[in-house]
Amino acid sequence: MKKLYVLVVLALMSVNAMALPDYGLWCNGKALLENGTTLEGEISYDLKFEVVRIKINGITNAYSAESMAYFELYDPIKQIHRKYVSVESPIYPNYHRKAFFEVISHGELAMLRRSEYVRRPRVTEDMRAPHIYLNTVCKHIYYVHEEETGLIPIEDFKEEILPRMDRYQEEVTEYIDRCHLRLKKVHEQLRVVNLYNMLYANESKLVADGPQRSKEVSYNFR
Repeated sequence: MKKLYVLVVLALMSVNAMALPDYGLWCNGKALLENGTTLEGEISYDLKFEVVRIKINGITNAYSAESMAYFELYDPIKQIHRKYVSVESPIYPNYHRKAFFEVISHGELAMLRRSEYVRRPRVTEDMRAPHIYLNTVCKHIYYVHEEETGLIPIEDFKEEILPRMDRYQEEVTEYIDRCHLRLKKVHEQLRVVNLYNMLYANESKLVADGPQRSKEVSYNFR
C-alpha cells in the first residue's frame, strides 16, 4: 500500500510535464502572462492546438491565448526573432476569442499574421490509378491593427489600407511610384507599412521633448 501511495504522488508531480506530448521545435524565449508574470525558458508553439508550452527547470506548462499577453522566441531555423501577441479575433458573427498573431511590423499601424493548418487536395500523376490526397499546408492571413479600429484583414491593400495612411499620403504615394510597387504581394505591402511607421515614429520624436524611443505596437490588444 505504501509503494502504491508513492507511485501516485510521483505521477501527480510529473503531470505538468506529461500533459501534452513532447513534440515540436523548442526555442529560447520569454512570455508575459495576462496576470503580469514574466516567464523565461524553452518555448514551443503548437500551431495546430494554439498552445504555447514553456519548459522551466524541467517542468512544462501549457498556456492558451486567453492567459498570455505575448511571447517571443528565437527561431534557429530562420535565424530570426519572432514575436506573437494575443489579440481578440472574430470567429463567428457576435463571437470573439483571443488568438495568437505574429507581429510582422511594429508601429502605429501594426502588421500581423495569423497562421493555421489547412488541408488541400492533391491528385497523383499516375493516370492508371489516380488518387486524391489531402496535403496539410500552413496558411497565412495578414492583418493590420489600429488601436481604435482593431484588426483589419488585408484583402484589398489599395482600397482598404492606403486610405489609413493619409497622414503621410504624399510621401507614401511618391515611394510607391518611385519603387513601382503594385501592392499585390505581401513583401511590397510590408515595405509601405514600414515606411508609414517610420514616418510616424520620426514625427513623434520631433514633437516630443527630449529623446524618445520609436513607438512600438501595443500589446494591450482588446
